[in-house]
Amino acid sequence: MRYIYKMLLLSLSTSVLLFVSPAFAEVEVESLWLRESIPGQPNGAGFGVLRNSGEQDILLIGASSDIADDIEIHQHVREGEQMRMEQMDALVVPAGERVTLQPGGYHLMLMRLNGPLVIDEEHELVLIFSDGSEISLTAPVKALVTNHHARH
Repeated sequence: MRYIYKMLLLSLSTSVLLFVSPAFAEVEVESLWLRESIPGQPNGAGFGVLRNSGEQDILLIGASSDIADDIEIHQHVREGEQMRMEQMDALVVPAGERVTLQPGGYHLMLMRLNGPLVIDEEHELVLIFSDGSEISLTAPVKALVTNHHARH
């Protein structure tokens, strides 16, 4: 009986692994980084590239980190002459394509930071996809703008 139980458990574990694994094989995260905190600003932002090497579109539906109370997916939208941020329910990463998270476009919005994002620190993040899969990664904090003329 114990053997049958172990085999059933192994079979179920393998089935779950096969169900979850495709997103890990299909989605790659390139150069995800966090913007240094702006003094007095309670929120932060994350940028990078999501690449889908699979044959089906994948939806990024959220993210989490200990550094923020919540992480939302945002995009910048133009309304006349004004730009504003808008929360999205999900971000489609089309099959065989890449989506860039960048200032002025799609980005992760870290809501209610637990502390400032300081240059050269690193923070753990988990990206969450619609199929239930997750990708854990470490993101460095960088300056939004670098001053190339500082040494002149």
